Amino acid sequence: MTGSAALTLVALERDPLAIAAIHAATADGQLALAGVFQQLPDFVAAVVARHAAVALLDLDDSGDDAAIAVRTVLAVAPECCVVVTGKDASPAIISKAVSAGARAFILRPFTAVELSGTLRDAYSNMAALRRLQRGESPTPRRDRGHLVAVYSPKGGVGCTTIATNLAVALAGKTKRPVGIVDLDLQFGDVGVALDLRSANSVVELVAHADSIDEALVDDIFVSHQSGVRALVAPENIALLESLDPHRVVRAVEGLRDHFGYVVCDLWSSLDDLTMAMLRVADRIVLVTTPELPALKNIRRVLAATGPLLLDERTQIVLNRYPAKTGVSVAEVQKNLGRPVSATIPSEGIGMTDAINQGISFFDSRARVRAGGSYLKLADAILRDGKERRAAELNAARA
Repeated sequence: MTGSAALTLVALERDPLAIAAIHAATADGQLALAGVFQQLPDFVAAVVARHAAVALLDLDDSGDDAAIAVRTVLAVAPECCVVVTGKDASPAIISKAVSAGARAFILRPFTAVELSGTLRDAYSNMAALRRLQRGESPTPRRDRGHLVAVYSPKGGVGCTTIATNLAVALAGKTKRPVGIVDLDLQFGDVGVALDLRSANSVVELVAHADSIDEALVDDIFVSHQSGVRALVAPENIALLESLDPHRVVRAVEGLRDHFGYVVCDLWSSLDDLTMAMLRVADRIVLVTTPELPALKNIRRVLAATGPLLLDERTQIVLNRYPAKTGVSVAEVQKNLGRPVSATIPSEGIGMTDAINQGISFFDSRARVRAGGSYLKLADAILRDGKERRAAELNAARA
């Protein structure tokens, strides 16, 4: 972790010797202690409020059911690395805690060196697993595509408009093929926004999740005049009951071998599919508008997902800005505690006409000037892709 930011640590511990070791474990600067608590509710609240990367949970202090304690933490901070400790915990209790999601166990009493090593190793192993889940590997393929997730916890803020026009902008700036997948499976409007219809959807993709080839992609994707190829939402929502979210994600990841960039339009619920896609995405476009209800929802999702949306993958995009009665960019940044990466103007009737006609904002028939904002956003995505590929190749050579 040399040169990396310190991992934020929150602990649930009452034993004085253990607390002293916890404080000593932060001396090398690789762990940043954000608090030691003696009550589970206070501990869980601090994990969320401090965006803890690592949570140390003493099984002797966690109550009657250690598994419930672990699940309580992960329910509100699913990206946190939970490590459990204890002096008298039985193997059965430890097993239940690990099955509930704990990443490691360290027996008390422990030294500062032992604790620091265990916490950092557990976090590194968790991060490595998630990199593999995102399709990254020690010997990455040069031609593997990038997944771009467009998401907002509030509906109606323009995610589909941003996703479709970002895809068109990417297609115009790169020689690599660009696809867009509608993952608002119940009520997605990517097809409407691009004026495309198809009998196929993600349902057909998932059916062939383990054998995705060019013939399948040609068959189920429909082409837009911009060159973007789209996989629209299913017409029959009754088919969705049979879809396993993790199989959906595996199928979408399989598209990396067929596209340079795959833009995924997610729906607003923070369900299993959305969380899994946010984990594997190479870039996350987190959309909000300059109104307090939208900003409140963004704050809530940032708190609920912990470190997941706080790394360099996430770009906050402020849509429909400026607004006559909306808050300023400076106020948005202060409210969220994060910088705004891009703003998209609202052009009222012109945008509505373009959407109703199913044409992109780059079409000569569109009476909007927002195209430049999408081109800048596309530039940032492309720049990130080049930097990631360079880093992967350097890692492979090392």
